[in-house]
Amino acid sequence: MSLLDGLRDWSPIAVGEPTPPLSLTADEGTWVRMPDFKDNIHVVLLFFRTLNSDEIDNWLKRFQELREKFEELDAALFGVSTYRTDKLREYRTSLGLDFYLLYDPLALDARKFRCSGRVRPYCKNSVVIVGKDGNVAFSERGLTDPARVLQVIAQLEGVTLEDDAAAEKHSFSTVRNPGQRPDEAKNIDSEKVQALLTSTDYKLVDVRTTSEYDADHVPDSVHIPVDEIPHRYQELGQMTQLIFICQAGGRAAAAAEFITSIGGSEIYIAEGGMSGWNGPRRTGGEVA
Repeated sequence: MSLLDGLRDWSPIAVGEPTPPLSLTADEGTWVRMPDFKDNIHVVLLFFRTLNSDEIDNWLKRFQELREKFEELDAALFGVSTYRTDKLREYRTSLGLDFYLLYDPLALDARKFRCSGRVRPYCKNSVVIVGKDGNVAFSERGLTDPARVLQVIAQLEGVTLEDDAAAEKHSFSTVRNPGQRPDEAKNIDSEKVQALLTSTDYKLVDVRTTSEYDADHVPDSVHIPVDEIPHRYQELGQMTQLIFICQAGGRAAAAAEFITSIGGSEIYIAEGGMSGWNGPRRTGGEVA
């Protein structure tokens, strides 16, 4: 096969294939990971090459016009390009888009979906739909008609677009709200933490190292080191009513910021951490 034949055959990822790992930064700084949507939301990835095209501008605006319909069908929209986040943020604002644009340096993630230049590092105009099952449900090169993409999502949901009553039954079961800023985690003192743990379903999550936790921790707290939160947070079993604690507050704030960035709400940080904790604690195996 010649080089030209290879370039012509560089088509997007095939329908039915498992979704490649995708982990990119959104224009607002949010971290977007494909596994976070599995079993909850369909994901529509709009790969685009440039910020200097009236055709692409109008294409993205048409998706914006249909954004609420996509959300009604449990689908989130994301643009993907190689431009830096500051440029993407300015671009999104100029077009009035309410869905995030993701920064893909050197089109490395686009390459996994075969939606990049085969030799040069840029995103090729393409659309990929990832179903709730985590597999590719639609894949096509070019600026696919947004109405057609919406129809594919409707078919995945078993809904006819003309049946508004049926569509309303599919409320947006969100892991995040694309285009909206995440909730902010708030600091609360030791007394407030204890009150929430006593009277509500809040969980206290200790994000220090194992040695720190073993030496001194709050009884019944859940231990997940901060650097393991991104791939272990599902062990918590909930995305709301979480309180994070570390030694002084910095690592807890980082963990809380991550959880809110992927749709968590009612998230708190124990102010002062274990250094400021005045409630029960387990040290050396004994409760003090």
